[in-house]
Amino acid sequence: MDLTEEAVLDHYMARFDERTRRAHTVALAGAIATAKDRWPTLELVRRVSAIYGVAVEELGAFFGLIRQPGDREVWVDVFRSPDNQHLVRDTMNAGQRRAYGTMLAMLEVA
Repeated sequence: MDLTEEAVLDHYMARFDERTRRAHTVALAGAIATAKDRWPTLELVRRVSAIYGVAVEELGAFFGLIRQPGDREVWVDVFRSPDNQHLVRDTMNAGQRRAYGTMLAMLEVA
């Protein structure tokens, strides 16, 4: 299957509700305006997820910020540290996998 912008956009629109899409857009815009590398930080993702009432784990995964399961809060940033991808492959929940995979597809067709 060829990955096209249209196919990725169709997937994005079908799989994520409007509130999640808005939070995703706001986090990106906020990062462009405030972050040196123009990519959302965990702090920004936390603020935006609270404002829009979306799961921080799913919103974070759009940006390669993967929360590890367990009682202790541990996050892995696989965008800024791609060598750490092996730490999260088998630990993501369904929402994280969907958001992270969508982000990778978007980057592929961009």
